[in-house]
Amino acid sequence: MRTFSVVTTVSTVFTHTVAMLSIVGIAITGFYPGIIVLLLVALIPIASKFFSKKIIDKSSNFKRNFYTTFIIVNMLSILVVLWMSFVIVHDRVLHDCC
Repeated sequence: MRTFSVVTTVSTVFTHTVAMLSIVGIAITGFYPGIIVLLLVALIPIASKFFSKKIIDKSSNFKRNFYTTFIIVNMLSILVVLWMSFVIVHDRVLHDCC
């Protein structure tokens, strides 16, 4: 439970920061379709926190599987956000992609 809480909090802070900076970036560089994906990925940590509150009455085995699954999903969402941020910066700001 502690690891889930830490990973979800880091994922929430990181993905929402990048999503907000992407929205600001729209004003500077124009609309980019990847921003929609970033905003959707930002919903993953919110959903995992929401559903973790709903499983209080479930069995410990179910909770353990849920926490393990969403720890992995939240860590993957951090990697996706890092990768998409890198691609968006290089494509829209640095203009060094094909």
